[in-house]
Amino acid sequence: MVDAALHKEYPESFLRAVRKESSMPSSTLPSMPTTDLADPIMFSDPFPRYAELRRTAPVSRVESHQVTRIRGYMLTRYDDVVTLHSDPRFSNDLAKNGRMGFVRFMPRMFRLLTDTMVFKDDPEHKRLRGLVGRAFTPKLIQQMSADIDRIVATLLDEIGERSAKGEAIDLVEEFAVQLPLAVIADMLGVDAPDRDAFHAATKKFTDGSSGSTTAMLKGLPAGQRMMKLFERIAEQRRTEPDDRLISALVQANDEDDRFSDHELLAMIFLLLLAGHDTTANLIGSGTLALLEHPDQLARLRDDPALIDSAVEELLRFTTPVPCGTARHALEDVEISGVTIPKGSALLGMIISANRDESVFEEPDVLDLGRDPNRHITFAFGPHYCLGHQLARTEARAALGALVQRFDRIELAVPRNELRYKPTQSLRGLRSLPLRLS
Repeated sequence: MVDAALHKEYPESFLRAVRKESSMPSSTLPSMPTTDLADPIMFSDPFPRYAELRRTAPVSRVESHQVTRIRGYMLTRYDDVVTLHSDPRFSNDLAKNGRMGFVRFMPRMFRLLTDTMVFKDDPEHKRLRGLVGRAFTPKLIQQMSADIDRIVATLLDEIGERSAKGEAIDLVEEFAVQLPLAVIADMLGVDAPDRDAFHAATKKFTDGSSGSTTAMLKGLPAGQRMMKLFERIAEQRRTEPDDRLISALVQANDEDDRFSDHELLAMIFLLLLAGHDTTANLIGSGTLALLEHPDQLARLRDDPALIDSAVEELLRFTTPVPCGTARHALEDVEISGVTIPKGSALLGMIISANRDESVFEEPDVLDLGRDPNRHITFAFGPHYCLGHQLARTEARAALGALVQRFDRIELAVPRNELRYKPTQSLRGLRSLPLRLS
């Protein structure tokens, strides 16, 4: 139930819509296994469940009880997930999927996010992606490489000073989160006077955006503060352009086409959210995977040139984004012998596809030299992650420097005390206490 205190800040129409959406009856589905993605095991150790589904029920029922309830189908095999991401018979568009009635009750912050290219099909998706692609270029990422190395070195210096005093550090809070946050602030052009407020608001907003309805609503004031900051920066960049991302987005155009003010703000938020938690989760979970496979940690330490393939394998092995956004079938579609009725919601479990035995040899083995490595961590098809190069660059810099900087990296708490964030869309540790030397 939504916290009663929130009624003071959010319209009753929105809260009523949340409750209605969360209690919508299931559509008629054939008898098959059902997975509740809110089950704690699906955060801590979901891999045996997915392996069993791949063997016995590659198309199964799924429930999600976070923010809005999803009841539909879940795909767990590699080829089926690729099909879901690339077949135009499956739609991301909320308007086509009959969900705009709920969206209209949302506060402006979330209406913005639902109007991004993530929730659009072609040709609108292609149009928006083309515009942002003119600003978010490989050249921009390459120019950021030296800044990323500098930020990593600064953060590791701070961690090193505390570790030298015998203190345990939280790698998630003090390194994995701080790196992408500093990088995205640089890229967006958030000036020094606004950095502390930006960092605080981002943390509060992202903490709420991937949890329960109550957490989401409590995070909205922080999101609204960020929205005002971005509006101010965008307005300034129209008359005082610089070499940062917001300025490039303001100037991006394709012939006579440009972002509207609404689309510009939505794109800034999308880039912020997509580039923050995902990379932080990869660094945290990737470090834990190395600690749990000391032979692979030693291998990377002895051969720093292995870092490129190491990051690819950690992307596959940890899969920081377990599934993409829900798609809906625009017509009856058969997948793995099951007919998916028109209008049905589907989740493609990337986290399962990345361990499909038909694609990866010994998929549950961490092999930093794995080749080929056809993981789909950044999705597949038209919605392939636009920020993949930035995520890879940050992870290479962070993990490569971490393992070379410290000869001893050990857990500061028993392994069974580590907890994952309770969210279906992002898989990452709440904290990772370490002792370093």
